[in-house]
Amino acid sequence: MTARVVTVSADTSVAEIARLMLTHRIGAIPVVDSESHVVGIVSDHDLLGRPAADSARSWWLALFSGGEASVADIAKACRLRAEDVMHVRVRTVSEETPINTLGNLMQRHRLKHVPVTRHGKLVGIVSRSDLLAALLGGHDKVPLASPEYRFFNE
Repeated sequence: MTARVVTVSADTSVAEIARLMLTHRIGAIPVVDSESHVVGIVSDHDLLGRPAADSARSWWLALFSGGEASVADIAKACRLRAEDVMHVRVRTVSEETPINTLGNLMQRHRLKHVPVTRHGKLVGIVSRSDLLAALLGGHDKVPLASPEYRFFNE
């Protein structure tokens, strides 16, 4: 589990989210409210996934495919906020969740990142690489907050 989590609020711009992802080399950012409750999550796929043709997010795809994007399309996309692109049905786990349970959850729902909460508040995030590190160490039934698991991430 990574305890130092980069977060954003619902009104954070998509441009700022992309900058944070690039700066910190991360693939997802939890969206939290003023009390650190997880209200959504934005992943690189949400920013780069193929949107509907009439979506404001489709302007950049036209640039790569040889099409044209209008100034109005680009301006509309730049006004998007986290709340416009985030997933609101976020699957979270607690610090007590065994790693094998987490792995099953991630595989079943094709998740790359899962926020970790304590009493509903964000305390960390687990990525696939965290899970792989734990599994390589043979700790498939160790809770996320155990000292044995933290050894891999400190």
